[in-house]
Amino acid sequence: MPRLLVRKLEPDRMADAYPLIRHLAWVGNAQWEMFARQLADKGGGVLAVEAEDGHIHGVATYLPVTSLRHGKALRVEAIAAFELGHASPVRNLLSAALDELARSEGCSAVVVSLDSKGMLSPHSRRRCSWESLGLTAEIVEFVRCLDGVANSNQGAHIADEVGQDMR
Repeated sequence: MPRLLVRKLEPDRMADAYPLIRHLAWVGNAQWEMFARQLADKGGGVLAVEAEDGHIHGVATYLPVTSLRHGKALRVEAIAAFELGHASPVRNLLSAALDELARSEGCSAVVVSLDSKGMLSPHSRRRCSWESLGLTAEIVEFVRCLDGVANSNQGAHIADEVGQDMR
């Protein structure tokens, strides 16, 4: 296994993280890069796990926020890792780095948003793998997409860019 390093991803490297983000959120590269810029403008950013050859094996977005439940918290909206086998070295590194970053920002919690697929069953392998990192399923968010409001996660322009019809 190559040596893995965690670092803040510079703006000129956002496109290198796009394949992991695309798999996670099904957004176009332009939307991903705009999202990352907006995070940076608000005091957040993107952490990446890189191999010595510079290839990105994991990525997590973060933003310090104020949470009703936890006070100051580090919100992680996107976290993705390319892992081989059942071991999770990339995700473990990201998790530890996020904890360290949260502490340095004066946060009392790390709040990770994940899609709900396979998360509601208490014994699902996916849920157990996240809980093994010390995370607890605490809330469920329900989302309603509003008609007439631009939702850039859907549409033919995104489907063309990611190479899959999403309608």
